[in-house]
Amino acid sequence: MAEFEERHEVVLPAAYRLFVTELGDGGAGPGYGLCRLDTACCAGRRSGHLALPSPYVPGPRYLGDWELRYEDPPGPDRVFLRGTLEVAGHGCSLVTRLVVTGPARGRLFNLDYEGPVGPYVVEDADFLAWYERWLDEVLAGYDVGWFGERLPLEEPELIAVLAGDPSPQRRARAGESLLRLPVLSDDAWAALVGAMATDVDPTVRAVVWDLLRWQRHRHRDRRRPADAETIAGDIAQHARSCTPPDLEALSILRDLTFADVLAELACHDLERRRRAAYRLAWESWAFRREDLQPGLLGDVAAGLLGDADPLLRSHGVAVVRWFDLTHLHPLLRRLQKTETDPWVQHHLHWCLDWRPTRTRDDSPTTAEGYSEHPPF
Repeated sequence: MAEFEERHEVVLPAAYRLFVTELGDGGAGPGYGLCRLDTACCAGRRSGHLALPSPYVPGPRYLGDWELRYEDPPGPDRVFLRGTLEVAGHGCSLVTRLVVTGPARGRLFNLDYEGPVGPYVVEDADFLAWYERWLDEVLAGYDVGWFGERLPLEEPELIAVLAGDPSPQRRARAGESLLRLPVLSDDAWAALVGAMATDVDPTVRAVVWDLLRWQRHRHRDRRRPADAETIAGDIAQHARSCTPPDLEALSILRDLTFADVLAELACHDLERRRRAAYRLAWESWAFRREDLQPGLLGDVAAGLLGDADPLLRSHGVAVVRWFDLTHLHPLLRRLQKTETDPWVQHHLHWCLDWRPTRTRDDSPTTAEGYSEHPPF
């Protein structure tokens, strides 16, 4: 332990340090078990990785473009997920990491580091609280897959959060947490159905709709909402009536349109434009071919490439790649000569060096590739 801390120029959080020195280095734990310290971070070389502060703090899950906002682009000098070390792997690219340096020091966060699911700092106060909760939930028969996603509360408290917490993200997480309980009571079911119909936030409604429709609790009982598509239509109407329109809810409902995104790209608020551009760039699979207007799509991409905001330019490059807008490649090459932002430069190389093996017309669309039947 002392050698590790000296090599990385850090002092590990007290709760984690106590566990490793008094209980064990690695062993039983969430996912595939706890990682050993000598495999958790830069074991074979001196590194400043852990001494650099992690930017992630408690709150809602970070947006899908978290990596472009908070991390360095790929390259030989990249420092990825600085100030953190891995404590558990849950399969594929799902991991739990411990914050060693930064404002959330001592806390853990879940991350799909090769997917669109951004970091989420779990609510447990420290490593020991997180580990003890895992032990308790395993013994109680809870669903502990990708542990830490569930709020550390019991059913009455979860119902209260779902009904009245001021954070929409926390209300949605309370709904998901209820469905991870071993048994779903009538009160919990009523709370979920009520939230789906009346919550003021469209995303909360859409999340609960998706959870109940796909029967993620069906191993416990067979209840499901009636008229799921009618409910989805009501939620979509509510999402579009809000200011700003709730693109996240529309995406969950599989009802996001090119027109929805175009309207947001035209607004003056930078963050709204960023979120809309992200949907267009990285959720291209969500748009039906007949909904897209190729000429207008090219104009939109060109506008993003000329924007003063580097995040919007990065998304513009991704639009060119995913929609195969090869007529804009000369514009990309001109931009490549003057661009100073490292992420935009990375995406320019990524797009211009890419050779598609099939055209967009050969790819499955939402209509062709999306099944209405649950995958389990």
